[in-house]
Amino acid sequence: MNLQAAIAEVMLGASLQQIAGELREQWIRDFGFRPDEVTPTTLQAEVVAFMRKLARHLGDRHAGETRVGHALRDWALQCDHYEAWDALLSGFAFEDRPSMLRRGRQMFPRPLTAHWEDG
Repeated sequence: MNLQAAIAEVMLGASLQQIAGELREQWIRDFGFRPDEVTPTTLQAEVVAFMRKLARHLGDRHAGETRVGHALRDWALQCDHYEAWDALLSGFAFEDRPSMLRRGRQMFPRPLTAHWEDG
């Protein structure tokens, strides 16, 4: 899976959790890992790097799109990636935004969150 394929899946309603799981499984197959070689941390860093890039792209190119906002919100609740939180809080309006803003500001230093609008 590449970035464009992942974006297309999000636009069709896939969650970022699904994409991360599918991506990891695909890479495990593509790299020819044997089942006994796979651990919970296998390719974890590589998947995280891809998901950070995907979140950034979604925030930059698809700000305001409801489906993307839902996907980013659900993902941000499960991770501590600044890119996901920033993409979400920089470009999307949603019901529990005030509580997400508080949580995001607790997680990340003020210089990184100063541009997040309260409204």
